[in-house]
Amino acid sequence: MFRLEEIEKITDGKIVSGDKKACFEAFCVRKNDFNKRIFFIPIVFRENREKFILDAVNAGAAGFLIHKDSERKSEIMTKAKQINPKIAIVEVQNVNQAIYQLGLESRNRNLEKPVIAVTGSVGKTTLTSLIAKVLATEKRVLYDFKNENNNTKVHLPITLSQWEDHKIAVLELGISDFGQMSQLSQLVKPSIAVINSIGSTHLEKLKSKENVLTEKLHIVDFIEDKQLLFVNSDCEYLKNLEDTENYKVIKYGISEASNIKQDDEKLSFKTPIYGKQTQFDLNLYGIHHISNIILAIKIAQIYQIRYENIVKAIHEFQPIDGRLKVYKSKENNIVLVDDCYNCSFEAVKLGLQTANQIKSNRKIAILGKMGELGEKAPSMHEELGRYFQNINFDALYTTGECAKDLKKGALSVFSEEKIKCFSSLKELLFALKKNIQAGDLLYVKAANADNFGEIVQELKEKLKI
Repeated sequence: MFRLEEIEKITDGKIVSGDKKACFEAFCVRKNDFNKRIFFIPIVFRENREKFILDAVNAGAAGFLIHKDSERKSEIMTKAKQINPKIAIVEVQNVNQAIYQLGLESRNRNLEKPVIAVTGSVGKTTLTSLIAKVLATEKRVLYDFKNENNNTKVHLPITLSQWEDHKIAVLELGISDFGQMSQLSQLVKPSIAVINSIGSTHLEKLKSKENVLTEKLHIVDFIEDKQLLFVNSDCEYLKNLEDTENYKVIKYGISEASNIKQDDEKLSFKTPIYGKQTQFDLNLYGIHHISNIILAIKIAQIYQIRYENIVKAIHEFQPIDGRLKVYKSKENNIVLVDDCYNCSFEAVKLGLQTANQIKSNRKIAILGKMGELGEKAPSMHEELGRYFQNINFDALYTTGECAKDLKKGALSVFSEEKIKCFSSLKELLFALKKNIQAGDLLYVKAANADNFGEIVQELKEKLKI
């Protein structure tokens, strides 16, 4: 909780309206869900959210930050005061930097509380969610269930401002350029850091996987407390990392499981918990979940979560929407695999491999672009098209700026009539609805900006799932 005068001091800003002793229980970047103790932060992320300030005030926000040099500053402040004469307003030089400073202060006030920080190129959101759910069986866990940490320098501070009576935090750290991870490490000061994968995500700016590894390793720059770095030994870029004087490396991987079996309905395996071999029969698709589960078990043991609670949480775990979530239509036995939240080269291959294991009459891949590949985008989309020679899919539907490259590669596997390229999402969806049959599997994957979530939503409505 921050008083207005504290917000002014921490952000190096200036109070222009409001009682300096007024207290605010949390910060928010959305324009809804407000009450009289919420302070709105109009961050700049994809768009300038300054345009939502008056909406936020109308919705009940008790205060807001505003750029000192905003062209609309006078207009916004005048209208805000008309809505709420007691509105709290602080001018700052840079709103994004201001929320980062507030996040730093919030973390510094709670240094006794451990933070588990998770990064990686593929699957870090699913892994973060799993760890949080296991720990939450016995502890009050601070975790971003809305998954707003994609732009983590401005969204993580929002999460960190909500410590309240939480005892431990599990946070996802995402980056896209050099220098960002060290800033995030300073912000969250992890007790335990995790790197689960190194892949081609963010090659547009980081250029190579070696650079991705170097940047991800900055997660330990400000590691404190337990000073443990967990790395996935199944990843060739991580398996040879060793201890340093600043942190201890602990490796985890699928080799720690035995009796692994994936059938059409269940993932089964054995792995030890507190030294006791434990059998799991889970309603999950994809053996990649096993290494995540093994890591969650190791972290749960560090914080002494009871055996029965670990087992229960893992059995209840389900993927998040948009991350290899499998739906089945009972009426016509159609399988819909929703993997459309985001898209990297490694992630789409993993998704295709997982979908390939699910029984169906036909398999149709519905693919958009893979994001943030820079100059490598054409060649990597072409390579992805060629990847279909390794799996048993029957058709490819695609649209967007990289469709021609996907098609070029896929023509080495499919005949021309099996590859459907569309000029718009609307045309793709129309053709798909017209052509799907009972017993089909539909795998949907694209960069988040491609809005393939619309496809998933309409298919769920059509298939009544």
